[in-house]
Amino acid sequence: MLQTNRLSIIAIGKIKKNWIREGINQYKKRMPDLIINESKSFNIDNIRVNNNIIICLTEEGQSFNSIELTSLLLNFKNKKINFLIGDADGIPSDIKDKSNLLLSLSPLTFPHELARLILIEQIYRAISISNNSPYHRA
Repeated sequence: MLQTNRLSIIAIGKIKKNWIREGINQYKKRMPDLIINESKSFNIDNIRVNNNIIICLTEEGQSFNSIELTSLLLNFKNKKINFLIGDADGIPSDIKDKSNLLLSLSPLTFPHELARLILIEQIYRAISISNNSPYHRA
């Protein structure tokens, strides 16, 4: 079973659009243990403690369907998983080089704020799949 207390999102910048913030807050109510940190930059040394998993969201990353993503996250067992989302300029290449996985949410390009909302929904969906919840209807 996938647990939200092992998952965190580290994102550059703050959400400015109210409708995106409201959407994120709706999922946060369903997953109160999910950690979301808004930062000005990534400190990879602080993130990579105790062999934490680092997943960078980037357009050149690997794509998964929802069931494949759930399986991938479950395979990380009890490790802490950190999702990194950059700003409009993306994630610096030195950070990507130190990550465990580059993940693409879609072949389409999304504004970084919207990418956060989509990622949070997919995390909720992955938790629902791992719990056999009816939220995900395959």
